[in-house]
Amino acid sequence: MGLSDLLRAVFLGPPKPTVDPMAFSAAMAERLRAACPGAAVQVEAPLALLMVADGVDRPLYLDSIYRRVAAATDDAGREADIAAWIAAAISPAPGDIASIDDLVPVLTSPDGEPGPWGGEVGIGHEGRGEPLNPYLRVIYAVDTPHGLTGVGAAWFAARGIDASGLRRCAVDNLRAKLPRLDVQRGGGLNAVIAGGHHESALLLFDEFWAREIPRLRGEPIIAVPARDVLLFCDGANAKAVAELRRQASSIHADAAHALTPVIFRRHADGRLEPFDALAF
Repeated sequence: MGLSDLLRAVFLGPPKPTVDPMAFSAAMAERLRAACPGAAVQVEAPLALLMVADGVDRPLYLDSIYRRVAAATDDAGREADIAAWIAAAISPAPGDIASIDDLVPVLTSPDGEPGPWGGEVGIGHEGRGEPLNPYLRVIYAVDTPHGLTGVGAAWFAARGIDASGLRRCAVDNLRAKLPRLDVQRGGGLNAVIAGGHHESALLLFDEFWAREIPRLRGEPIIAVPARDVLLFCDGANAKAVAELRRQASSIHADAAHALTPVIFRRHADGRLEPFDALAF
């Protein structure tokens, strides 16, 4: 298996369903309409739905069920997974019972998907987020057993949560929730493994980079081409940097939740800037 195939196997998980993300989203919207006739359901983006019931906008994200359908080995297992997801989706909104301890950071591109992962305004409500740089934003969402759920200004207000210290709180919560954190190393590239959903957010873990930097001769050069992918290499290794750039472009082109093909240089103070090998 070549390096490219290995990276895809490690980071992109099991093979995708034969249906593409947009068609899968449309099919799941139909299932939701049938299960909840009083609700309006529309596809907002690949793997992102909006369900409106009783005047309440509820964003729904299909990442987890999309992966489970991909991994299912038979039709019965696939249908059981879908039925369980539908039942959870029409139950009380997970965001309603979530607390500040469930708040986590989610990386997105500024012009990416609509809703809480995209621009300033969430799906049907105003979300809370902040820019990291011109290519990446941090959006704050809640992570519950149902999956990631976007929350808006009313959610924060009801819990008395202001913007002060929000990123540190969300990072600490995510650290506690991660099932494991591992780094696969080989061929000059390093791949962060953290459960298959939150890898890109580890860009924000200062203590992780404090441990990794002593292993490198130069500064870390980092790629987050998709929400569930974080690759990095030694900036002093020109061959590894070139391969990192190639992998970032390749993975970004195929990812269901693409972020950016741009690779970044991480400074000692945590700042990120696009990496220009000629200027380094």
